[in-house]
Amino acid sequence: MPTRVRAERKASIQLPALSENMLLVMIVAGFCVLHILTAVYLMPRSASADATPPSETAEAMFD
Repeated sequence: MPTRVRAERKASIQLPALSENMLLVMIVAGFCVLHILTAVYLMPRSASADATPPSETAEAMFD
């Protein structure tokens, strides 16, 4: 395929230019999603959900 035909084909498939505001919105949205996913996967679960209440622990020690 000649180079000229390739250049013409590439020129015919052009995306509209995005405005600066739209690019900024896309970057901010990606930033927020990334941080939310990071928080969900990397933050440890609540200690109160996994631990037994202190009164039950104290009773178990003296049985």
